[in-house]
Amino acid sequence: MRIGVLVDSACDLPKSFIDEHDIVVMPITLRIGHDLVEDRRDPAETHAFYATHLDRKGEDFAESIPYSVEQIERLFLERLVLDYDYVFCLTITSGRSPIYENAMKASRAILTKYKQVRRDAGVPERFGLAVLSSRNMFTGQAVQAAAAIHLIRQGGTPSEIGARLRQLVDQTHTYLVPEDLFHIYKRASKKGDQSIGWASYALGSMLDVKPILHCNQDRTEPVAKVRGFEAGVEKLFANATEQIRTGLEVPFVCVSYGGALDRLPQMPGYKEMLRAAAERDISVLVSPMSKTAAVNVGPGAVSLAFAATRPTLQ
Repeated sequence: MRIGVLVDSACDLPKSFIDEHDIVVMPITLRIGHDLVEDRRDPAETHAFYATHLDRKGEDFAESIPYSVEQIERLFLERLVLDYDYVFCLTITSGRSPIYENAMKASRAILTKYKQVRRDAGVPERFGLAVLSSRNMFTGQAVQAAAAIHLIRQGGTPSEIGARLRQLVDQTHTYLVPEDLFHIYKRASKKGDQSIGWASYALGSMLDVKPILHCNQDRTEPVAKVRGFEAGVEKLFANATEQIRTGLEVPFVCVSYGGALDRLPQMPGYKEMLRAAAERDISVLVSPMSKTAAVNVGPGAVSLAFAATRPTLQ
């Protein structure tokens, strides 16, 4: 059985991993002021975007334009129902985007129309799909997508893979350290994210106090505050190192950075985390932060995620 994985472009996976495992990506269009920018998880485009758009603090207005119901339906009927026999669609948390709702609506039409499409192409008619909200974002969504690929490679059936993914949704923990609080306060808050209020923004900007944000099961909130970005990422990586040694539910840690990736090895705690991962055969998947993520959390932010039943920092 051919089993595929579909994600949206807010999923922070390396392009090489996406290409190697034939993961299908739904682009997200960003409207920043009067400009329209497409997020397609292209590393070169993403780095150019960091340089040309993310420093425009005077532009408060930014929104994402996800695939519509019709676009998702067309993607399936023109491509996915022919390339695969079963597809897992993993979306960013429904609390931040209508992608999950749109995919659910599209799935109803897809399941009534796919038979004729496959019949006309001479493909056996049976096809299935599952739409899952990751209840998370960015690197958290990436952990679940990597786990899905891992389960497919192990020969799991769709029912077995679906059951495991639903468990992992609740066990996925994403942490994020912003370098600049402006974008979270001004932009993410417009989507209902109250993780940084005015007082925290004012105090943090004045004293260089950085929050460590935690996302799990659709909720995002600060779990720690530190003085300075370097101290924040050091705590982030130290926590991941401890969690790796304590135990993970799947052998992946996903990291994304809103800047040049060659800066990561110079960040405190990063190399120690890599050593701990290598000792336990854990894959650390590193990617540029998506445009969709970076426009809401700001340039220079670091995001890290894993799946664990008892996270050491929460």
